[in-house]
Amino acid sequence: MRPWWARTSTLVVAVVVLFVVSGAVTAWLRISDLREQVDTLEAQTFAAESARQDAILLAEDLATYDYRDLGGNFRHVAARATDRFAGQLSTLTEELGPELQQTRAVATATARSAGVVRADTAKAVVMVFVDQTVTNTKSPEPRVERSRMELTLVRDDGVWRLDQAGEL
Repeated sequence: MRPWWARTSTLVVAVVVLFVVSGAVTAWLRISDLREQVDTLEAQTFAAESARQDAILLAEDLATYDYRDLGGNFRHVAARATDRFAGQLSTLTEELGPELQQTRAVATATARSAGVVRADTAKAVVMVFVDQTVTNTKSPEPRVERSRMELTLVRDDGVWRLDQAGEL
């Protein structure tokens, strides 16, 4: 029979090994969880930035028009919009078209700044600050109108589509 201190030291070694193994398993699980969180945050950050860049182009196209070809830029927007928003844009173009043609309105928009209000990998709300240079028969000298546009984009098959737009 082994002395009592030999049995105790074996028990201590077993307990220490058990603690080390459980600590290693806990650390591995925690690292896996953190890696998953980092991957999610990276995906959201990438999605937010790509939505911001697309929103800039959409805002410029939405605020740029020429009475000689009203459908021009709006077709670009409609091609990158949800069906719902494309329908709203078509209705708006039909309603405003005669007035824009009558006043020979031409507008060129430049986005000055844009920021993501909120975003995940499926939906983003982006604020775009736009300078719109406008000329028409009422104001033949070009004037700059500054506006803030809030665009809601939804991700459809890997592409950001404009779902809602409003001026603030």
